[in-house]
Amino acid sequence: MAESATLNTANIWRQSRITVFGDSISKGLYLENGRICRVGRSAVTILAERYGVETDNFSAYGQTLKKCWEKGHFERFLRETPPGSVLAVALGGNDCDYRWEEVAEAPLAAHAPNTPLPEFGEILRKVIALLRTHGRTPLFFSLPPIDSQRYFRNVISARADGERVMEFFRGDVTNIARHQEAYNLAVMKAALENGCPFIDFRTDMLLMPDYLACLSDDGIHPNARGHEEIARIVGGKLPPTETAERLPVSPAAHGGQAAERSKAT
Repeated sequence: MAESATLNTANIWRQSRITVFGDSISKGLYLENGRICRVGRSAVTILAERYGVETDNFSAYGQTLKKCWEKGHFERFLRETPPGSVLAVALGGNDCDYRWEEVAEAPLAAHAPNTPLPEFGEILRKVIALLRTHGRTPLFFSLPPIDSQRYFRNVISARADGERVMEFFRGDVTNIARHQEAYNLAVMKAALENGCPFIDFRTDMLLMPDYLACLSDDGIHPNARGHEEIARIVGGKLPPTETAERLPVSPAAHGGQAAERSKAT
């Protein structure tokens, strides 16, 4: 199954146009000293330049798979793009997040994330089925690894009573990363079970001895180096093209404008 998905990826990436549905990560946003900032060139931009692909980036801050489905964004993609256009899906990080203020109010009660895991998996299957009925195959990306400690310290504790939220975690802050990992596995499972391409850059990042240096202050958004590393890893998993052979992956080695149009949803 994995080999088949790799071959599909090779065919898809040779298309001339790719639409991205993602969140603030694929948008290139990150947190620094409590302020929302934007990297100069996101992984989407770097890869678009490297492969000479025109990219419509519909990534948005706080975006979830559930919102995209309920707002009809997938139907809109099918209506507004020509046959052969590819949809890349990089979602899940906000789906697995909680409303931390509510958690702090009743830490020992049951709380559901923005999109409960079973519902998340069901929407993934619906998305695949919808696109398949129109002759399209979505391309899925893994979720990036995160730093539970940093996210708890700089985000959760800034929004809510950290001590009470820690009761919800039963004293184990690594619940944050394990919970997010379950959503990454759900994306991988849905892709592989349905023969869709899945690009896993998460594993390579986890094997980096200093991958934490690729994350911003909030522990979840890649910083500028993180986006460079994601582009490097993803580029290494994609088939070479004439354009890619002429351009290095590292953005430090060349300038120019990305072949990307950034849009909000």
